Amino acid sequence: MSDDTPVPSGRTLVYPMIGHPTTQVKSPTTFNRYFREKGIDGVMVAIDVDPTTVAHFFSLLRGWRNCPGCIVTIPHKQEAARRADELSARARDLGAVNVLKRTQEGRLIGDMVDGLGFLEAIAAHGFDPAGTRVVVFGAGGAGGAIAYAMAEAGAAGLAVTDTDGARQAALLAIIASRFPHVSLTAAPGSLSGFDLAVNATPLGMNDDSRTPFPLETLGPATFVADVVTEPEITPWLRGARERGCRIQTGYEMTLGQFAIMGRHMGIDMDAPR
Repeated sequence: MSDDTPVPSGRTLVYPMIGHPTTQVKSPTTFNRYFREKGIDGVMVAIDVDPTTVAHFFSLLRGWRNCPGCIVTIPHKQEAARRADELSARARDLGAVNVLKRTQEGRLIGDMVDGLGFLEAIAAHGFDPAGTRVVVFGAGGAGGAIAYAMAEAGAAGLAVTDTDGARQAALLAIIASRFPHVSLTAAPGSLSGFDLAVNATPLGMNDDSRTPFPLETLGPATFVADVVTEPEITPWLRGARERGCRIQTGYEMTLGQFAIMGRHMGIDMDAPR
């Protein structure tokens, strides 16, 4: 630890990141590095919260005076939306939240920026969604946000599939009502013809060797992405790379969200050293 590294004190602002599990999360490392480099008296801590008791965490958050905000990851995004006092339009549409701001009065203001972070990441790869055909595997918090963002960014065609048929249908209905220009498909028969294929499921996490869809029909023209951050190169991405595809990791999406999340929680993302 260098001499100028901030030491936590009674004045330190605490930013929790809640999930279950949290072994795979990257945001605390990224934010704590930023706090250290910018001399900000803050710390982010990953907290593994059991889903059966997460409601108590949100009650605690309302009275947590030195906590200006919180990041939310799987499986708590939907519960965070239910507990928030105010939601952005996209969070309200999707019924999910991945970042909360806590006001001085203890109100919780939620947004869902997985899709915005994903857009930032694909832009860094030179990928423009306008007019493209996109398939998203997973209609949960991250998948829903990515599909919504792709439609909002002008994708021409969108296929969304999920093992939960009701959740899949609900997401497609929302997108159809908000973005009538997008051609929607419930489930693809092949990966051929898609410009972008996204795994927004937990498949590939924790030594899981499964992929969200068989790779045999995947060609090198398709850009392939994953939301899983650990391992960085999932079986889905490894298989795509072997077939000559450009790939994007889950950590790249996390970095894309970094400044967006920070600003929502009231962090000075341009703080001088």
